[in-house]
Amino acid sequence: MKIVFAAAITAAGFATTSDAAVLKLDGFTSSVQSVSVTASPDANTPGRVGATGFNLTDTTGDMGSFVGWCLDTAHYVMEKGDSQNYTLTDAPFSNSFSLTNTARDRVQSVFDANYALIDVSNGDQAAAFQMALWEAAYEDDNAAMSVSSGLFQASSTGSTALANQYLLAAANYADGGQWNLSFLEVDGDANRGRYSGQNLVTVSPVPVPAAGLLLVTGLLGMGAITRRRRKA
Repeated sequence: MKIVFAAAITAAGFATTSDAAVLKLDGFTSSVQSVSVTASPDANTPGRVGATGFNLTDTTGDMGSFVGWCLDTAHYVMEKGDSQNYTLTDAPFSNSFSLTNTARDRVQSVFDANYALIDVSNGDQAAAFQMALWEAAYEDDNAAMSVSSGLFQASSTGSTALANQYLLAAANYADGGQWNLSFLEVDGDANRGRYSGQNLVTVSPVPVPAAGLLLVTGLLGMGAITRRRRKA
C-alpha cells in the first residue's frame, strides 16, 4: 500500500523569503491515519495516503524544531532521520501543483479558524486538519469546501466529519488573521523520485500589536495587584 505523508510547518518565527533551510524529519506528532482519496486535480495523487503532523528541525537556519504539515498529496517526504533542502517562496509551488490566490486564502482561513484549537498529538484531529488543508489547496475556486464532494474528495475513519467541521469553520471565519503564512518549496523537481520531498506551508503567530501588548501587560499587572490585596 502506498502511503504519502503530508505536513505543514508551525514555529515562533522564520527567516526571510530569500533564505534556504535544510529540514530534518525527526518523527510524527501522532499515529498516521490512512486516508482514501477518491478524487484529486493532481493526477499523481495515489488512492490511499497517510496524514499526520511532522516533527521537523531546521539544521542550518534559525527555525529550530517545530511541527509541520504539507500541501502535496503526490509525493513522499524524506524518511525519518533524513534531511532535504527547502527554499522559502512567495509563489507556491513552481515545481508541482501550484496554488491559486483563492487556494492560498482558503489555507489561511483553515489555519486561522482552527489551528490554535487542535491537538496535533491526536491522530484523528491531525488527519482531519491535514485533509482540510488538502481540500483548501486543491478544490475548485468556485466550489464550497468539503472533502465529501468537488475536485478533491477524501475520507478517513474518525476524521472525515471533523475535517468538514474545520472547513465549515474556515468558511465562516470573519476575524483577523491569526497566523502568518510562508511557503517552503523543496529544492529541485518534486516529481524526480519516491522520496523527492513535499512542498510545505509554514505559519507563525501574528504578533500582538504594541498597544495591545501594553494593554495585556497592564491587565496582568492589575490582576497581580488584586491578588496581593486579597491575600493581605
